[in-house]
Formats: sequence, structure tokens, C-alpha cells
Amino acid sequence: MNRHQRTLVALSATPADRAVVSYARLFASLGFARHYHFVHVRTPDAASESKKAADVLRECEALVAEVFGKPNDDVSSSCHVLTGERLDELIEFITAQRCDMVLMGHRKESSGLGSLALRLVMIGPCSVLMIPEGAPVAISEIMAPADFSDHSADSVQVAACIAQAAQIPRCVVTHVFSDPAILRYEEHTAAIRRNEQAAFDRFIEPINSHGVEMVPYFLEGNNVAGTILYAAERYGSNLLVMNTRGRSRAASILLGSVTSQVMTESPIAVLAVKHFGAMMNLFQALKESMFWTQPDLKTN
Repeated sequence: MNRHQRTLVALSATPADRAVVSYARLFASLGFARHYHFVHVRTPDAASESKKAADVLRECEALVAEVFGKPNDDVSSSCHVLTGERLDELIEFITAQRCDMVLMGHRKESSGLGSLALRLVMIGPCSVLMIPEGAPVAISEIMAPADFSDHSADSVQVAACIAQAAQIPRCVVTHVFSDPAILRYEEHTAAIRRNEQAAFDRFIEPINSHGVEMVPYFLEGNNVAGTILYAAERYGSNLLVMNTRGRSRAASILLGSVTSQVMTESPIAVLAVKHFGAMMNLFQALKESMFWTQPDLKTN
């Protein structure tokens, strides 16, 4: 992908949009993407009963002008109001505009695979950054859960890229394991820890960390998603970067149950990174972005 990366920011036309637009400004200030499309989709029923599209557009433009503004000279933005089924309209817009990332809010009452964010991750062609209601608008501690697969290598490298851009010196790579042994003894536990460290070393060695310290954190747990959220709370993380799987429409194949549960329950922002092979993916955008030549970028 070239320097003209595009990010779609999904708006709900509610007060929650202020936090979502603020997060978009934060990402833009770090050099991610050159153009931000702020998009609100009205369902046909809502469109027939609510205010005119032109009025909604003016409200969106006013919010974007106030909160997003112009983070730097290289960033531009536009506002759009569409009518139709939300998921269909967003997918069509993403494809037509070749967006490499979607940034959207997530209300607390939305849960399970009925969540728009989760459905978009399942069938959309690009990465999704989900901002839960009430999540902090900040990036100061990043955690990247990893199962030591190629898929999680993608997300760990994206986490390193974001950490470097935000001038964060470290990124915590969390691996949750399960030990079926009933009897535990000191030598057994030490052997497990050595094996975990060796697996981590093999996994992390080919990944370009961009000068960011990759800190391993090994935890035992049967509920992997719950253990990840516990680890994020313990470290004070405010961004989780996770992988998705493939592009099949089968949710069990495309979106791992762990990622799905984390996105549903997380109180902090979650970036679900598409694996190589999607139409576009955030890793490619970051790898080829021109902002790496700008050493003085800072968070806001």
C-alpha cells in the first residue's frame, strides 16, 4: 500500500462519537493513515423518522472540526452520511475506498457476535480498532497476546510499530498456557517456564521490534480471554493488539473465540489485526508508511 492510507471512522451520531473521534485524532497524530473518512450509516427505518441526512452531516462535520481538527499537515478528513444496512454499507465503503483500518466504538449493551464491531472483523477486509464505551483515549502501555503462530506474529509486529510511533519503550507479549499435570513440583514448574521462554525466543527472533523491548509475560489459565484481560489490567495496558484468522465467513474459523471474547469483554481499546491475505492489512500500511522518516512524532 502507498502513502495514501485511508482509515474509516464509524460514527453513531450519539455523544459516544466524541471519544471515537478523539481516538482517531490520537492515531492520526502518530502518523497512521493520510486520510480519515468519518462515516455514519442510517438504517432505512431511522432515515424515514429522524432528521434529514444533510442535518446529520452538518453535525458530524462540526464534531470532526472541533475534536479531530487537523492533527498534522499530511492528514486530511471527510464526512459521509449513508443510508442502508450498517454492515453492508460499511463493507461497501471500505472496499470502494480501499481502507486499511476501521476505527469504531462499542457500547456496553452490545455483546456477542451481534456486535457490529465483531461482525465487521469477521467479514471485513481490513483491521478493526474497537473503542469500548468509557475506554481511555490514550496509548501508553501496549499488550500483544500471542499463541506463537504466524497470525500472532503479525499482530505482535503491529504492536511494536505502534509502540515505536508512540515512543513507548516496551510492549508486553502475553502467552497463556495450560498445564494438565495434577501433581506439581518445583522442577516441573521450572521446566515449563524454560520451555515457555524458549518458545518465546524462537517466536520473537524473526520479528522486527523497531527498537521496542518485547517483554514476555507467561500466565497459566484455562480461560484464555479472561487471563489476557487480567494481564492487561495488571500491567495497566490501554491497548490490546490481537490477531484474527483467515477470511472464511465461518466465525469459528475467521475470528478466534479468544479474540471474540476479549473484544466483547474488554474495557480498553482492542485492535484486531487481519492476517496477510486480506485485501489490505494494517501491518502492510505501517511497514510502508512514510511517517517512519519523521523522528519527532509524539502522542497528544
